Amino acid sequence: MAYDGELVKMENGRWARFQRCRVYRPGVEDAGETMLLIAVELEERYQRMLDAVSDSLAQYRRQGIPVQVRMDEVQGVTLQPEQASANLH
Repeated sequence: MAYDGELVKMENGRWARFQRCRVYRPGVEDAGETMLLIAVELEERYQRMLDAVSDSLAQYRRQGIPVQVRMDEVQGVTLQPEQASANLH
């Protein structure tokens, strides 16, 4: 089951993000509001960026290094070592 905003790599190798969309049924007054969750393919620049991140992440994982991926508009995509979880006694 997908969720709104989820980023996925489709079978064709392209990246998409799930997005909620309203569906209107013209001519049906009591239809109510219907929402669908659809996968929207990302722009080409994001395709290239996510492919590069995916490759880097795979290399870290093969070496046994846990990393987190962060993506924002200002810095783009960054990979950071995961913080060791604190041991609680």
